[in-house]
Amino acid sequence: MNNNKNSMKVRPVISYSDIEMNKDNIYKENKKRSGIYRWINKINNKSYIGSAVNLSKRLTTYFSLNALKRVVNKESSMIYSAIIKYGYSKFTLEILEYCDRDHIINREQYYIDLLSPEYNILRIAGSRFGHKLTFEAKKAISIASRSREYLSKAKLESKLKVEDNSVFKVIKSRTKLKLSLRSQGVSVKVFDSSGNFINKFPNIKSAAVYLGLTYTTISRVFDRGSSYDDYIYKFELKDLRIWIYDNNNKLIQNLNNAKTTSVLYNIPRSTLSAYIKSGKLYKKKFYFYSADSINNPYFNNKY
Repeated sequence: MNNNKNSMKVRPVISYSDIEMNKDNIYKENKKRSGIYRWINKINNKSYIGSAVNLSKRLTTYFSLNALKRVVNKESSMIYSAIIKYGYSKFTLEILEYCDRDHIINREQYYIDLLSPEYNILRIAGSRFGHKLTFEAKKAISIASRSREYLSKAKLESKLKVEDNSVFKVIKSRTKLKLSLRSQGVSVKVFDSSGNFINKFPNIKSAAVYLGLTYTTISRVFDRGSSYDDYIYKFELKDLRIWIYDNNNKLIQNLNNAKTTSVLYNIPRSTLSAYIKSGKLYKKKFYFYSADSINNPYFNNKY
């Protein structure tokens, strides 16, 4: 239960006890206003505290049961699940205070520390990323992290005949990033509206699954700007190339990624990764290096 003593100290700016009847007023009175809100379950007195740069926009999600169900199907959200279970009539919505967007995170943290809301999975303000992933969501990330079906070795070798893999073709970073959005070659960093770091995801797909967004939405974030839903997204291109040297440390070739290397050199991905990390000679024939390998001769000779 809430700490009643502390809860009594809090006087909300406005309270909506009949949410469904007041939905239009909620949108109108909170349009383009930033602040801290609280949901309170009338049955068990459990609560949830959140914040938003645009309260009316944020609350739109809460008033769409379909949107809530889509999120709950992918990850655990106690407040979403409670609203679905009990219905809007069993909740009171409070606007605890309106404040400047630069102070939102600090004020949200103040109320979380003061009231210990039971529906908040995370106790750190400014983050939606403490939700426990469901089995289905974890499975989706696992599937996304695997390589697609291997191309046949013959097909890859045929392709390599018309490509010079020893030369890294320079493409403008933004263009290359757009070409890599569907691959594992782009990591995503997420910041709050004040620029405070929140979380980092190894690739686009895992970010989309974890945040409850679609690939299309992530693409639009990149195309139209780095900000979305009160958060800032930064995309970073990873160099996935693999360099292959013979036992005399003579460069044989470099390939675009580990998948291609695994097929052409008949080495399992896990084994390849282990040899890249260790820098040891594989089957007394080959050395494998990635772009971030400390002993990669390509970079040591280049600089």
